Amino acid sequence: MNEIIKKNGINFGIILGVIGIVSQMTVYALGGISKENAILNSIIQFIFWAAYLIVRIIQCNNVKKEFNGYISLKELFTTLTVTITIGILISQLFTFVFNNFIDAEYGTAMNDFMNEQQIMAQNAMKSFTKVSSEDLKEIANTNNFSILNILQGTLVAFLISSIMNLILAAIFKKDKPVF
Repeated sequence: MNEIIKKNGINFGIILGVIGIVSQMTVYALGGISKENAILNSIIQFIFWAAYLIVRIIQCNNVKKEFNGYISLKELFTTLTVTITIGILISQLFTFVFNNFIDAEYGTAMNDFMNEQQIMAQNAMKSFTKVSSEDLKEIANTNNFSILNILQGTLVAFLISSIMNLILAAIFKKDKPVF
């Protein structure tokens, strides 16, 4: 792997990981996600999502500049993938440790709130799909901060981010002219 790609991927991955941690700690400092502050938390999440996007755009420009203005789709996609892999792993590891060990009481409260929201959504969908009481019991007993569910969330975040990486790489790529 090219040193420029690796260096940028690691540096910007750490930046994304820190942004993820700051996002979580901001929500935590405001009392966590709840019905009372749902709008505020949505605004905070949007701001941090925009920050993720801005950092990745800055990274695209930075890497392109280091390649003297010409970079292939593959090179740009690779550095963005290294970035999100590191950023997501840092953020998800922090989520797991924080909600299971540092403040397990908060993690339990957040898990209960998330399960309540999922049950409300399932009840709202009853007219469209079959939702049994067993399904609702299973949701109520879900531990959203278990290793398996954190890994599942990591995989989903990675897949969604990969799509964004392809879009960004396609926008910012610039191949050398062929003479």
